[in-house]
Amino acid sequence: MALFNDFIEVRRSPLIEDPYGHHRDWTTYTVVWSGLGAGVPYLRSHKAETPVRETTTNKATLYLPGSLAVDSSDQILFQDKLWTPEGEPWKWKLGARQYTMIHVRGVTK
Repeated sequence: MALFNDFIEVRRSPLIEDPYGHHRDWTTYTVVWSGLGAGVPYLRSHKAETPVRETTTNKATLYLPGSLAVDSSDQILFQDKLWTPEGEPWKWKLGARQYTMIHVRGVTK
């Protein structure tokens, strides 16, 4: 496992309502957790299959110390990019230590 030397920040925003419906207001997010963790980006990136969507999807696995409650609507700052969680966080113990593993994906243009 990599050393815990990557700065990672978990952000959460309130759900607001406007004339278009409900959405997250990311201008008023709060930091749920920040600190050093281990991030392992996957070597491969996936490009959109249709030429109409000019995006690339990257994936990574993040290891954070402690037992964290990460929500599927949170955003995670890692490597100066915003990532979104995929699936449920996996919590595990190694002796007396606790860790949280999160699969994340990031979309770039």
